[in-house]
Amino acid sequence: MSENYFDWLQRETPTRWWHDSGNPDEIALALQRHAMGVTTNPVLTYRTFNMQPEFWADKVAQISQDLDFEERAEALLKLVATYAAEQVRPIYEATNGEHGYALGQLNPGRAGDFEGMLAQARRYHSWAPNIAIKLPATRSGIEVVEQIAAEGIPICATLNVSTSQAIAVAEAYERGRQKAIDNGVKVAPCIAVQQVGRIDDYLRDVAMDMKLGLDERVIKSAGIAVAKRSYQIFQEKGYHAVIMPAGCRGSHHVTALAGGKVIFSITTRVQEMVLADDPERVPHIDEPVAADIMEKLMQIPEFVRAYEPGAMKPAEFITFGVMQKLLSQFMETGWAPLETYKSNKVSGRWI
Repeated sequence: MSENYFDWLQRETPTRWWHDSGNPDEIALALQRHAMGVTTNPVLTYRTFNMQPEFWADKVAQISQDLDFEERAEALLKLVATYAAEQVRPIYEATNGEHGYALGQLNPGRAGDFEGMLAQARRYHSWAPNIAIKLPATRSGIEVVEQIAAEGIPICATLNVSTSQAIAVAEAYERGRQKAIDNGVKVAPCIAVQQVGRIDDYLRDVAMDMKLGLDERVIKSAGIAVAKRSYQIFQEKGYHAVIMPAGCRGSHHVTALAGGKVIFSITTRVQEMVLADDPERVPHIDEPVAADIMEKLMQIPEFVRAYEPGAMKPAEFITFGVMQKLLSQFMETGWAPLETYKSNKVSGRWI
């Protein structure tokens, strides 16, 4: 069998990738393709229950009907996260904890709740040693990053759509990591997600509303530009956190950021697109986005907020339009449906 693009990344570059779904069949396929971890979240958890209900039925039936809504959602998310963690446990052991994680995402409704997220993060960590805590890059979330890094708990800071957030995550992790070292605690890794496709989606709407007349080539470069800027700063500063390009919409997101020490999160659909396109085996991570494209993107104030380091302070992270959009998506299409999935209770959430 001839080498494919993912084989090349694994063999010739420091780039790695994790699978993006909680579906058991898709996880198995991704592991055959040499995925090194699994992304799960409330939306993906709810989706796998609907895609393969027979696989999960017995496990779901064992969850007590006495749990409150948040407890039920957490119990359901635990089913998928621990299953995924079990599938990648051999990778975790073979890489001494560098890879082989499944991601367990905290309740998006607690994005501003430091104490609530910290307690939930500690519970998730008790599920399995190779479950990394997926939490939002809000001010409170970043405070949790520092605390759990000090406790040796693996981290994935998500809903990150700006260079400012990525830097804040990386610096909080450095502080927590040093505390762990000082206290003799084994250091666990930290991933800083860059939602490349989701910032594109958001800026497409903004640019249209501004009547800028930008073509799709420009919009499709926005998330790539932000991720490249973050990556460059991480390299210059020597941060230990690793950038994870996620929310990829096509092979262009993968190829433009390939070749560096990044960890992609890639859905089965985008995996198939990459394999079908069979891109040239060339690293592009250090190539800047074309000057003419950057000039057009800089016409969008929301892009400037995302792209420029320090353009947002931590207190502003949760107020960024795309952050609110993503928090709503994770709540409305993921966490909230899990609260009542196969439950005999009726939620008053939307009343």
